[in-house]
Amino acid sequence: MRSNHAQIVLAGFVAITAAACAGFKGGWKSVAYVGEAPSETVVNEAEKGLINGRSKLALPGAQLEVEIDNRLRTYDMHVYLFVLPLWWNPRDVYAENHEEGWTRVYLTITPSDSSFVFRPTEAVLRMESGRFPGARGFEFGIWNEAGQRITEGQGWAHRPLASDVALDVPGRRYHLSIDFETPVPSPKSQQIELDLSRALVSPEHPETPVIRFAPVRWKLGYT
Repeated sequence: MRSNHAQIVLAGFVAITAAACAGFKGGWKSVAYVGEAPSETVVNEAEKGLINGRSKLALPGAQLEVEIDNRLRTYDMHVYLFVLPLWWNPRDVYAENHEEGWTRVYLTITPSDSSFVFRPTEAVLRMESGRFPGARGFEFGIWNEAGQRITEGQGWAHRPLASDVALDVPGRRYHLSIDFETPVPSPKSQQIELDLSRALVSPEHPETPVIRFAPVRWKLGYT
């Protein structure tokens, strides 16, 4: 009887402890926008950690989602009973940067027609430290042994792209990215611009406007 009672008490203690453990983290991120300023909705969602810096931009003939891998985490705390700190990490970390010395921009492009062409090496990233052309491009997807894109299966991966890629399937979400040979820019900067005017082109639609990035604080609670 005592053994059963002890097991019940221990199980209850573990459950309460697990439920009482929580935490929060936060820092800075760059939020993409076109025009004079990002929308209040995008900023509010970014501040609450509801999006990972990926803004949806409506362009003539296409929907574009943009994210730069310079999300900066400046603190990470775990707490017990929401009062006592268990663990605190104040170190600045670019947790999503994939390779030191490089900056990657992720683009999800959904064209409404078959007229768009993507040229990753024609993209330009501008910031305080200079002007950097796209060095290489990738498409994220599932590939068979012959290197052909398939819609089902396992093994999602980034496949290197050729210089020109036709985005010729209307309504399809193309998961693309561009690498720039430069360390990630600070998300606190207000001088980050992405020029896709020669990288995402269509004879049927106006030139792709310059994409700017606004610094936004983010915070996220978790259990």
